[in-house]
Amino acid sequence: MKKILTGCCLLLAITCYGQKLKTEQIPYSYNRLPALPVKGISNYQLHVDATYEKKNQQILKDNELQKQAAMEKYQKDMAAYSGLVKSANSRYDAEMAEYNKKSLGKKLAEKSLLANSKPVKEVITKPYLEYIPKPLLQSSYDYSVMAGTYIHLEGYKKEPENALNITVLLYGFDHTLPRTMDEQQERIRASSGSGASTYTATSYHTEFSYRHPMAVKVYAPDGKEMLSITPSELNSYKIYKGANTDRPTDINKELLIKTTEEKVLQDNLRFLNNLLNDKYGYSSINRTATLYYIKNGDNGYTDLTTAFNEASSGLLMLQKDNSMGKAALQKACDLWHTALKESDLNDKKARINKDITLAIYFNLLEACFALGDAQTGQKTLEKLNTMSLSNTDRRTKLDFDLLFAELKNRQQQS
Repeated sequence: MKKILTGCCLLLAITCYGQKLKTEQIPYSYNRLPALPVKGISNYQLHVDATYEKKNQQILKDNELQKQAAMEKYQKDMAAYSGLVKSANSRYDAEMAEYNKKSLGKKLAEKSLLANSKPVKEVITKPYLEYIPKPLLQSSYDYSVMAGTYIHLEGYKKEPENALNITVLLYGFDHTLPRTMDEQQERIRASSGSGASTYTATSYHTEFSYRHPMAVKVYAPDGKEMLSITPSELNSYKIYKGANTDRPTDINKELLIKTTEEKVLQDNLRFLNNLLNDKYGYSSINRTATLYYIKNGDNGYTDLTTAFNEASSGLLMLQKDNSMGKAALQKACDLWHTALKESDLNDKKARINKDITLAIYFNLLEACFALGDAQTGQKTLEKLNTMSLSNTDRRTKLDFDLLFAELKNRQQQS
């Protein structure tokens, strides 16, 4: 989003500079230095520890004990069952024998007094095996495959000798139960004759909260802890909100939870991968440059056209042939510096007037950043500080201020 906004701002600036100036977006990649470089180490090892696996094992163990206890009780009850049935039958037979000895008159008298004096056979309920439901467990994965898929420390080899040891801790997916929520919405109804009218309608959506906390630890080859962090971004609950519908809908809640869990797991591991590479990796970072040039057909600016072409080629070449890419960028910088000797900020008709001077400075800043030339970039920013800038140009300069501050800090750490 930031790149898009910056691009839009630069396009707005073009209209202020006049019709001669044009811009082109150049996507390229540059090598970013680590924020916390580790000298003398070029290997790493990775381990994923799902802390909830121990809890899973305990839950399974407890579940097995419950099933064993239920089976033992069932077998004990079944062993006693036939005896209880036999005893009940014997009591019934004895009571019936006594009952049959009574005269009819006595039976009638007892029946009138006792409602029913005839013996009733006791029904012995047959034992049953208690159902023990399957336990609810956190999802298990192939953690070695997971580690190799999502965590790569760029600029390092995955070898055990003299290696950084990285441990990723998974604390498990935590969530509330999905539920259907309703909300009132104002809608517009189009009608013929009387025009549009508004009405209140109820919409429904599925909603639940979730998180999957994770932590990462980094150890030096000698076992000394270098980093231990539990990012708050991964520890905070987020809210899933489904699409609105006009009536409540039945959803497969189990599938929804499972799908969300897998996506969150992947997203969080990518977050940790970016965090690790920001601190220790030598990463290739994608960026889109906005370079200014003079429109074709104006022979008075062949030097700036050449500089633009060299810079464009240099940016695109950085990853394929770094030395040639830097040489092309340096050639462009030399041409821009030469052109700036003609800069006249007060003469709008000058070949290098204020508008073109600003364009050259912004081009220089992009090239210096790609070259990693923080010193020249800082000098260029200082020159811009002496100029009166529009709000758009000021925001563009601020973006470069932040870029060069970070670049300088990373270079100082290295």
